[in-house]
Amino acid sequence: MIDCKIQLPKMANKSVMLLSLVVLHSTVINGKMTCKWQLVEEWHTQPSSYVVNWTLSENICTDFYGDCWFGDVNTKMSPLGNQVVPQICPLQIQLGDILVISSEPSLQSPEINLMNVSEASFIDCMQNATTEDQLLFGCKLKGMHTVNSQWLSVGTHYFITVMANGPSLCQLGLRLNVTVKEQFCQEPLHSEFCSGHGKCLSEVWSKVYSCHCQPPFSGKYCQEVDACSHKPCENNGSCINKRGKWNKQGYECICHPPFTGINCSEIIDQCQPYVCFHGNYSNITTNSFICECDEPFSG
Repeated sequence: MIDCKIQLPKMANKSVMLLSLVVLHSTVINGKMTCKWQLVEEWHTQPSSYVVNWTLSENICTDFYGDCWFGDVNTKMSPLGNQVVPQICPLQIQLGDILVISSEPSLQSPEINLMNVSEASFIDCMQNATTEDQLLFGCKLKGMHTVNSQWLSVGTHYFITVMANGPSLCQLGLRLNVTVKEQFCQEPLHSEFCSGHGKCLSEVWSKVYSCHCQPPFSGKYCQEVDACSHKPCENNGSCINKRGKWNKQGYECICHPPFTGINCSEIIDQCQPYVCFHGNYSNITTNSFICECDEPFSG
């Protein structure tokens, strides 16, 4: 391999987020390294930079039940002796973010590199042959290297350590899976996120960022108004959103007998449309009813 050093990209006008092999952070519990996840993340409008320390001395997670793995590989183990798969805490980033690998000095003497592999090869640390076009860097890993954007397309990517000779650093835990997420919060592109009526969020188990709308808005981009959010149907009537197509109110009330009217506030066959403005009906007949008033109303 060629020995070289890659310059870090300039971070002007970009937020920098330094991570040591974690999604947010890692901690030691009962002698085991576990990964701590933030369940919900909000889309950041400017690319962030993630620095991953490629080292065996720390941040290698071996807890199998959910802390090291998240998602489709949560229940998978290596068939080689059914041993738990040690690995660097999985990383979740946005499309367009920058990933930097920083190797510790003790790993710079062997000629090591990182290779993109399948999920199965990642779990088993299988390296049938080093495919040059799947190597992340054009030289041995030394110092800090920026991962090319071609390896950070949308989806989950699996990177393992490869070396010319010596023990398998991959089996010791020097491997990383990175999930790259895109957002579906703008329609059209460059418009305001979620129409200005919500937040563009992603749960840790989700593969994308999507809109979480503030009431009374709804829809994929929070572009629709939920006319039923203020509960306009009285007397236990059911509200159906009509998105403004049925009437000016944008909703329809399905009333229970003997109630009728746009908001189920009138009584069928009553000579006059008496209404209980702040209360409920009782003792209803075709000629009369009683209003049971809510406090502090009366009359």
